[in-house]
Amino acid sequence: MKTWFLILGWSLSILTMTGNGFIICLVCNKRRLRTKTNAFIVSLAVADFCVGMSAFPLLYVCNKATMCNHLHILVSIVRNFFAYASVTNLCSLVLDRYIAVVKPLKYLAFMSRRRVIQMVLFSWVIPAAIITIYTLEIFLFKVLLFFRILMWLITIFFEFLPSAMLIFFFVSMLRVVIKQNRTARSLKRQLSFNHRVSFKTQEKSSIVMMAIVISVFLVCYGFYLRCSIFVIFSDRYKFCPDLEYKISLLMLNSAINPLAYSFFKRDINKEIRRSVFCYSA
Repeated sequence: MKTWFLILGWSLSILTMTGNGFIICLVCNKRRLRTKTNAFIVSLAVADFCVGMSAFPLLYVCNKATMCNHLHILVSIVRNFFAYASVTNLCSLVLDRYIAVVKPLKYLAFMSRRRVIQMVLFSWVIPAAIITIYTLEIFLFKVLLFFRILMWLITIFFEFLPSAMLIFFFVSMLRVVIKQNRTARSLKRQLSFNHRVSFKTQEKSSIVMMAIVISVFLVCYGFYLRCSIFVIFSDRYKFCPDLEYKISLLMLNSAINPLAYSFFKRDINKEIRRSVFCYSA
C-alpha cells in the first residue's frame, strides 16, 4: 500500500466517520431537527459513516492479513453495499427537495411520515438485494454471462441513472429558484417606490447544499462508472487498476456531505451555532 494512500485513506476515514457521526447524533438528540428532510439526511449520514468505516479500514486489514485474495472480494462487496446505499439515500434526499421546491403545494400531501419511512427502507433494501444477488453469483452460481448482465444492471441503476436523475432534479430546482428570484425582484421594484422592501428566497440554501453534494457525487461516481465498465469488459474477478483513486474519491464524497449540511442546511447550521454558543458561554 502506497504511503500517500495510507495517509489520505486514514485521514478521509476519520473525517468521514467524525462528520457523519456528528450529524447523526445532532439530529437524533435535538427534537427540533426531527423533520422529514432530516430523516433522509440521517439515513444518508449512516450510509456515509459506514463508507468511512469500511472503504479504507477493511482494505487496510485485508492487506495486512494472509489470504487477502479471498478477503478482497468480501471487502469489495461490503464497500459496494454501503456505497450504493449512499447513492440510493442521496437520490431519496434530492427527490424530497425536488418535490418541496418544484411542487410545494403537493409536498405535504405526498411526503407523509409513512412515505418517508418507505423511501428510507427502500434506499437500504434495494442495494442489499442487489449485493446479495451479486454475492451469490460470485460464490455460488459462477456464470460469466449472468455476472456481466448483473454488472451492467448495477452500472446503469446505481451509477449512470442516479447521475442523470440528480442532474435533472438539480436543474429543475435551479430553474424554479431563478424564476422565484426574478418574480421577487420585480415585486420589490413595484413596492419599493413608497416602502423599503426586502425579499429573501427561502430555498437558496437548499440549492447551494444540493449543488455541492451533487457536484462531488458526479465526480466520484464518474470515476466509479469508468471502473465498472473496465470490470465488465475484463476478466470476471479483475478489479479496477485505479482502486486507490476510486476509494479516495468515494470517501471524499461521503466526507463532504456533512460539511454541506452543517454550512448550508439552515436548521442544522442554526442548531450547531446554538450549541457552540452555549458551550462557549
